[in-house]
Amino acid sequence: MDFLSVSDVARAVSARSGHTISPQTIANLFYKRKLDDDHCPVVGRGRLIPPTYVPTIEAVLREHGYLPQASVAQEPSHAS
Repeated sequence: MDFLSVSDVARAVSARSGHTISPQTIANLFYKRKLDDDHCPVVGRGRLIPPTYVPTIEAVLREHGYLPQASVAQEPSHAS
């Protein structure tokens, strides 16, 4: 399995969401124990993040206000 770095995840989430997320923001969420160290251990000087954990990181970023909440699809209004 290929792992991602914190910087890789920050770039991917920023590109996908259109909101700039810094690697430090994600690192701080690990430091504050909002993200799971067991899933993403630090090896050497870097954290190994499995791609399957990225949706969890995005959800925590939303939960803590770094990304807007996912929008609920709404039917278009028909103004007369």
